[in-house]
Amino acid sequence: MHPLTTPSSSRHTLWSMEASMATGILCATPEEFDALHHRFEFDSEPTTLAGFQFWRGYVPERTRPIVLAQSGIGKVNAATLATIMFTTFGCEDLIFSGVAGALTDLEVGSVVLVTRGATHDYGLVSNGVFTCVPVGDLPLPGIAQPLQDLPCVPSEVEHTLELLRDRMANKLAIRLGAVLSGDVFINCQEARTRLQDMGGDIVDMESTAVLEVASRFGKGAYIIRTISDGAGDDSHLSYSEMVAIVAHNSAMCVEDLLTVMP
Repeated sequence: MHPLTTPSSSRHTLWSMEASMATGILCATPEEFDALHHRFEFDSEPTTLAGFQFWRGYVPERTRPIVLAQSGIGKVNAATLATIMFTTFGCEDLIFSGVAGALTDLEVGSVVLVTRGATHDYGLVSNGVFTCVPVGDLPLPGIAQPLQDLPCVPSEVEHTLELLRDRMANKLAIRLGAVLSGDVFINCQEARTRLQDMGGDIVDMESTAVLEVASRFGKGAYIIRTISDGAGDDSHLSYSEMVAIVAHNSAMCVEDLLTVMP
């Protein structure tokens, strides 16, 4: 019996066994999900677990199946979904696809493949001053050490992203770069400047949570983000207009990434 025809209470358990060695594909918003769901072939019904819907899909000439799910916005949602992808659905690696705000002169529609990243809203507030601290460090006065360098993705992930960049260079404006993630939408020039000073190229609300979870499991995570706005005072206007359009650039890169990743 196919796992997607079994009762919902047992469906995810059976699917876990069949989906071992799968590649998980995550996104945050409905627009990002639609851009991905239209690009691949999926089973007719999803599996529902912990409020998430998981769609099993297939890629021509690739033996490993894919599992697509939408996390919703924010680091908690993204980390929860990434954990389920590894523990329940047997994913060997993850792809996180979607949009981000630009912290540099990147144009709307250009793509950033993430090779470095950090959480920008974890740390210490003392005397009205916020100090960003590496995730997991104890953020106490006299103990906390400010974040210095943005952690890098594993070398094999970076190499694969370099291959993807080279393959897509004649189709899109695409580059490697650094992401800063936090549970706030950046609609402020002062905040944008602070994040620029931290070394970020783009800002979003989920990517580094996915990277942290993948690191805990010793797995790879490939982050693909297309610029939807400039993360400044008018970023909400650009985002609303562009998110559905530019999400397709990330989805197109996901399709190509699946042909070059291990």
